[in-house]
Amino acid sequence: MNLKDKVAIVTGGSSGIGGAIASRYAKEGANIVIAARSLDSLKAKKEELKELGAEVEAVQADVSKEEHVKRIKEKTLERFGKIDILVNAAGMTMVAPSEQLTLENWNKCMDVNSTGTFLMCREVGQEMIDTKRGGKIINITSIVAHAGIAKRAAYAASKGAVRQLTETLALEWGPYNINVNAISPGYVSTPIFQDLVRKGIHNPDLLEARIPLGRLAQVEDIAGPALFLASSESDYVTGVILKVDGGWLVNGHLNIH
Repeated sequence: MNLKDKVAIVTGGSSGIGGAIASRYAKEGANIVIAARSLDSLKAKKEELKELGAEVEAVQADVSKEEHVKRIKEKTLERFGKIDILVNAAGMTMVAPSEQLTLENWNKCMDVNSTGTFLMCREVGQEMIDTKRGGKIINITSIVAHAGIAKRAAYAASKGAVRQLTETLALEWGPYNINVNAISPGYVSTPIFQDLVRKGIHNPDLLEARIPLGRLAQVEDIAGPALFLASSESDYVTGVILKVDGGWLVNGHLNIH
């Protein structure tokens, strides 16, 4: 699944799932634009991707801000002249009993996860339509978009919105040869996940006991499906929400942390 000479934007691309996807794309020959809020992590990831042979542009940006999103697109076009692939991996979690969830935290979660994904899709989608090149858009949602998990009201609502946005855009943009799909990861061992473990919110042993494949996902487990959805192998795949959860959702026992 060669991505040679393709240009991919990966938001949240400096670490975690986005970082793994950016690395996988770089290994397959793509040129990469990574966007994230942390300048230090961007600098480190840029050097890593360059060592993999990619041409890389790093943009410090908050995808919940429209002017930042426009800057990501502009920087990409200035450097590479086109956009072939967009991966919306920027996101945040939010854990709180619903009756204690503040409006500020609700809005923060929705702004980053839902609005940020919409803005990136809108800007890049318009570019793909205008140039008549088509392209691939991959959104990162979550298993909480498919089933209720306690204390995740804001996170679930934001990721459910991404799921529905993906299907709607696939319908609208199919005639322009733009494939829009999403990946719904299960529990992935990312820095955010490990922070929740330290806070006592997640118990890895309990989680693994409910996963049919018997282990948490590593970020590379998500990068593989993201490569498929970015490649020509998925040219007839659109509007799909690909669950990459080790079988968590088919187990039926979701009401644990």
